[in-house]
Parts: sequence; structure tokens; C-alpha cells
Amino acid sequence: MEPSLQPHDPLSQVVFIHDYAQLVFQDCAFTLYNLAIYTAGDTKLTQGEAGFCDALVSLIGQEARAEVLPGHLSLHFSNGAAVSIVSTGTTARGPEAWEFGQLGGAVVVEQNA
Repeated sequence: MEPSLQPHDPLSQVVFIHDYAQLVFQDCAFTLYNLAIYTAGDTKLTQGEAGFCDALVSLIGQEARAEVLPGHLSLHFSNGAAVSIVSTGTTARGPEAWEFGQLGGAVVVEQNA
């Protein structure tokens, strides 16, 4: 049985740590090691671009649904925005693309391909 990667609470905190970000949903978190892409309507911001950090912080209070596909993670937020990570290609920064951890639960780590 695979662990659920669905957050049950709205986004409560965004943490920026050197070159990666963490999205905290009360008792679980997604840590995004590869370059993240924020999209909302016609707006597309890549991690490191002006406005990217503000865009992520603006998602606090929004519920999210995780979509995990081979080589790709997308977090779809209730306001229509999405945050995506790919685990293939030139955005790979190290051995891990992203990580999901839940308090008292399993830790899932997606490796770069």
C-alpha cells in the first residue's frame, strides 16, 4: 500500500532554505529540491525569478491537491494556481527532486532520473 501524498490541511507555511523551498501543510510538508515553477492563469514564474517567493507565500491558506506522475509533481491549489517540479532534464540539482513527509508517517523521496 502506497502512502497518501495528499495534504489534508491548507498551506500554513512556506520556508525558503538556500536553494530549495518547503511547503508546509500543518502536519505534512513537500520539500522541493529541483527548480519549482509557479503558474496561475497567464503568470509563470520559475524559482529565482522576481516575484516567485511572493507568489508562493500568497498561497498560504489555500488547500492543495497533489498530482504525482512519472517524472513530475504538481500541487494544484484551490485558487487555481499550481506549483510544479520535474525530476528529469536540466532542472535536476542533485539526487533528489522532491520529498514528502508526514508527522508520524512515511517519508517519500522522488529521485531525479
